[in-house]
Amino acid sequence: MKTLHLLTIIAITISFISGIGFTMLMSSHMSNQTNPTVTKVNNTNILSTNGSSFASVNPITNRIYVANWNHNTVSVIDGNTNTKITNIQVDMIPEKLAINPITNRIYVTENNNLNTIDENSTVLIIDGNTNTKIASIPIVGIFPQISINPNTNRIYVTEHNKVDNLEQSGTVYVIDGNTNTKIASIPVDANSLGIDVNPNTNRIYVLHSNNFNTIDHTWQNGTVSVIDGNTNTKIASIQVGAHPLGIAVNENTNRIYVTNYQDGTISVIDGINNKIIRTVKLDPGVEGIAINPLKNKIYAANGLNTTLYVIDGDTGSKKDVIRVSGWSVAVNPTTNRIFVPDYFFNNLSVIDGKYDDIMTVIQIGVYPN
Repeated sequence: MKTLHLLTIIAITISFISGIGFTMLMSSHMSNQTNPTVTKVNNTNILSTNGSSFASVNPITNRIYVANWNHNTVSVIDGNTNTKITNIQVDMIPEKLAINPITNRIYVTENNNLNTIDENSTVLIIDGNTNTKIASIPIVGIFPQISINPNTNRIYVTEHNKVDNLEQSGTVYVIDGNTNTKIASIPVDANSLGIDVNPNTNRIYVLHSNNFNTIDHTWQNGTVSVIDGNTNTKIASIQVGAHPLGIAVNENTNRIYVTNYQDGTISVIDGINNKIIRTVKLDPGVEGIAINPLKNKIYAANGLNTTLYVIDGDTGSKKDVIRVSGWSVAVNPTTNRIFVPDYFFNNLSVIDGKYDDIMTVIQIGVYPN
């Protein structure tokens, strides 16, 4: 087990941590994050004055993009030198990122307002060659999730349909990356908390978290909607664990991995028959997930216990545990580097996938997601 040197500092109060299910997530996260830590790497303390929350990688350009909540920016990191190149100012609060490495376009979902659930959102499109904004597409509701099929140049964005501030159903919008226009809408279940695509099979997987039981204070089991990208229709629904928050696809093995926050497990789905074939037991609080398909290794982040789990995709066994603070994780399979943005300490931990050790920590922006 690899451990960073930890120094206790004052408690930090924040307005939001991740995803939909706003009230319950914030309550759960804050109750376990009253003593954040300062990271020490190579005998150098790296402190930051900002904050960060979600990262995505372009494996072709080796650029890492990190969404920063409080400053409404997206940080651009050079993966060759592990240095920040620039901050791109966005229009609203950046929520999630998705990248088409072929076109070098970065898609940022933005929230208008964290306090007004009726506010609409947008998908902001950035040219990765110039780091400039080139288009914006309106989306209904807050906290839209996003993923891309680079083979078809289709972008998939979740939309939330509410009546009297209660979510009744969901929609996945299909955006044509050539024209930056919506070309289809696909009805799905409510409470979409994640989305990912298998570009090889052209299947889209949408994660839904079901209702919170106020009597016994537990979350019901969630589901995954399966969409056929050829016909833009929902073809299956798969039940997973309680309060699922993260989803990732290994396109090489056609396995889908879902983190179940309350259960502390990962549901492993066979993409051929849409059946759960394995449940990996971890700890409650597991959330962000990413995969290196070349190594068949799964990385799952748990912000409650500041842990990044390393899972063997062949056996489903836990290979390693890396002590690092963060709720989300991104992987560059080409360089075998793993990136964990720290919401509280406003930095990005870079991990060497060969040894599963932290290489360095990069200071970035405010509330990196």
